[in-house]
Amino acid sequence: MKREEYIEEFFTKKRKDISFISLKKGAAVNFKDKTYVTNKELPVPVRIERLLEDIGKQGQIDGITLNNIIDGIIYIIGTDRDFEYIKDYMDMFRDLDFSFEPYVIYCINNDIKAEDGVVYGKALINNEENEKTCFIYASCLEKMGMDQHEKGNDTGRYFLEEANYYFEKCLDYNDKFSLAYYKLGYYYKRKQQFIKAELTWQKHQELDEDDLRTEEIRNELIQLKPYVDFEKGYNLVLKEKPDEALELLLPLVKDFSGWWNLLFFIGLAYRSKGEYEIAETYFENVLKIDGAQKETLNELGLCKIIRGKYVEAAELFSKLLSLDPGKSEVFCNRAVAYMYNNQADKAKEDIQTALKINPHDPVALSIKEELENKY
Repeated sequence: MKREEYIEEFFTKKRKDISFISLKKGAAVNFKDKTYVTNKELPVPVRIERLLEDIGKQGQIDGITLNNIIDGIIYIIGTDRDFEYIKDYMDMFRDLDFSFEPYVIYCINNDIKAEDGVVYGKALINNEENEKTCFIYASCLEKMGMDQHEKGNDTGRYFLEEANYYFEKCLDYNDKFSLAYYKLGYYYKRKQQFIKAELTWQKHQELDEDDLRTEEIRNELIQLKPYVDFEKGYNLVLKEKPDEALELLLPLVKDFSGWWNLLFFIGLAYRSKGEYEIAETYFENVLKIDGAQKETLNELGLCKIIRGKYVEAAELFSKLLSLDPGKSEVFCNRAVAYMYNNQADKAKEDIQTALKINPHDPVALSIKEELENKY
């Protein structure tokens, strides 16, 4: 399920928690020294659980409490922004001199349930979307996501993804909103977008005047640096700039020797330079950390072929096929290892399998032709 679908479903379920009571035409609603009088019959929303609370207290209070009507209106604004009576509710608030936004923010800041906070936050957004309401709503989503994560519920990720989206949206309204940069740096770091996290936090440092936050992020930037170097390094590997990549990646090995991703990209860099023996060593160290790392099994197998170690290469490709049996590319690689080791029958069998998986694979067709010419 996509994030948008899950969040929409969440609000649809919350909408079902709402019931309605009718205020007759001419009914008076009082708040402090203000009065609102209905000019028509007006259905007002009340959450079912709050309605039951009021019914249970009929001996103590008269009817439905205004607080629970306000809660119901906030819930309907948060779950159904196109509800036909929302204008009437806002007219009611205006006549009662009731400040909608400050009240909702007060409730959010005073320990309401995380899921209620999400609805209240969405009510702010549906009432008026700006950098402030986006930030408050994103914070509510984040709290809900973390609560779900701590309970072991995978659905927490949808709330965190939505929080990320709304923290970013803050900057659409105000690109100098420092708190959004503060939050987003952590999201990008969590997603291993280290360069993006660094740039985001550097922007935060330019804008935030809070000494505690700026010191916190200064320390985060120091800790982030090796990960930024890693991301820059592997991007250079992918751009076929191995020497520049190694300048960034090799110094990291001292402190991150157990990080297979680092060793893998160093191996790729050396393979790109044609230094296959060194590349082999790094790939073999990756497999000591994770013996089932598929890309490494394949890359090490290719290095073994280049260095004439055909039996070892075939064994590596066989292990890879036991983990991932549907890859025509790997059957082709093993076929090459068999062919160079003069195991023609096995090579032909692998090419036939590769062509069954992908009949138009140009590599498989080329190896097939070479096998036919050779044998």
